[in-house]
Amino acid sequence: MWVSLSEVNFLLWLKYFEEEKRSQVGPFFGWLNAWLKPYPDTIGLKTMVHLRDNGIRPYIELEPTVHPLAIEQRAGITVERVAEIYSLMMHQEGKSPLTR
Repeated sequence: MWVSLSEVNFLLWLKYFEEEKRSQVGPFFGWLNAWLKPYPDTIGLKTMVHLRDNGIRPYIELEPTVHPLAIEQRAGITVERVAEIYSLMMHQEGKSPLTR
């Protein structure tokens, strides 16, 4: 997942990204910069990027809106929904599921 940060936040993120203990830094405001099918356009959704300790990838928190991806992130999804998303993403007729 790609998130766009301001230059100031990006430089802070870079400064601490290799640190083992970094979760105290941030969070950083950003814009989601990826279209995640099968959701309606996700580019430009507001996010907060939370660094995590011990080399774990950052947690991307979407702003709580009515966008289906934001709702599912907050509320969680069923196993059936996971299967539905998997099926939709794996049957894109040769297209990458992360591109238009």
